[in-house]
Amino acid sequence: MKKRYIIGMFIGRVLFCSCAKDAALGPDVSLERDYVLPQGKSPQADGRIVDLYEKYGSYFLYDFTLLDLNWNQVANSTSYKLALGDPTYAGDMLDLLEKIWFQYYPQEFHKKYMPYKILLADSLILQQSGQLKLKYLNTGENVMAIGYCSDTLRKMSAATKLAFKNELHKQLWNIWTYSSMEFPDEFFKVSDYSSPASKDNTSENYARARGFIKNLSTVFNSEWSTASYLTDLKDYLKTDLYTFMLAMTTRTSEAWATDIAYPLVKKKYDILQEYFLEKYNINLKQIGDATYE
Repeated sequence: MKKRYIIGMFIGRVLFCSCAKDAALGPDVSLERDYVLPQGKSPQADGRIVDLYEKYGSYFLYDFTLLDLNWNQVANSTSYKLALGDPTYAGDMLDLLEKIWFQYYPQEFHKKYMPYKILLADSLILQQSGQLKLKYLNTGENVMAIGYCSDTLRKMSAATKLAFKNELHKQLWNIWTYSSMEFPDEFFKVSDYSSPASKDNTSENYARARGFIKNLSTVFNSEWSTASYLTDLKDYLKTDLYTFMLAMTTRTSEAWATDIAYPLVKKKYDILQEYFLEKYNINLKQIGDATYE
C-alpha cells in the first residue's frame, strides 16, 4: 500500500473521531511531499518525473541514499550497496521502463499498485555469504531500485532488454500476488490441491495433467507441486497463482505450447487471461510475447 493511502486513512479516522465528538476542527494542514521534485540534475527527465508523480503518485528518484532503499513501512535493513544512476541517462531509463513496464498497465492500476519510490541506480551490490554479487533490481512493496541508469542503456541489446523485462515482472508479480489484489476464484477450482502431484509424465497424477506448471522463479525450474512439504492449503494456492502469473508475463506463446496442450493448464491460463483483460484491461499474453529491438 502506498504511503499516501496510509496517510489518507489516518486523516480520515481523525476527522471521523473529531466529528463524532462535535469537536471544533483546527486550521487546514497541508501535507508536504516526501521529496522535492524536480531534483534538478536531468533536464531531459525532470519534467517527465514530475508528470509521473502527478499521474501515478510515485517518486522516480536518481538522487537518493541507501536509507531510501532500506526504508519501508516497518524497519528493514539490507546488505545492499549501490551506485547512483547518472542523471544524464535518466531520460533513457524512463524510455526503457515505458517499453518494458508502463505501457502494459492502465493508469488506474499503476496508481494503486506501483511502488511508492522507484530509485534509478547504476547498479546494486548484494553481499551474500561473504561474497559480493552484482544485481540490477531490488523490490519491496513500497520501494524498487532499478539499475542500468548509465551509458549502458544506449548500448543495451534486445536480449538484455527482454531479460530485464522478465526479471522486472517476476519481482512485481511476487509483490502483487501476495498483496490484497483480487484474483479469480475460478482459478483455484480447477486443480486438486489435496495431495502432491507427480513428476512422471506417464502418470495420471502428472503435474501438467493436474494443471500445475514449473516454478520459473527458481534456478532449477522446480516442479513445486510435487513437493510433500506443501501442507498449508493457502501456501499451495498462492504458489500456484504466482507460478502462473510469472509464466504468463515472461513466457512467449511458443514457450507455452507444450504445457497448454494439457486441458487443465489451458483452463487456468484462459481464466487468468480473460480475468485481467476484463477487470484491469491488462493483456498478460501481450506482456509474455513482448520483443524488443
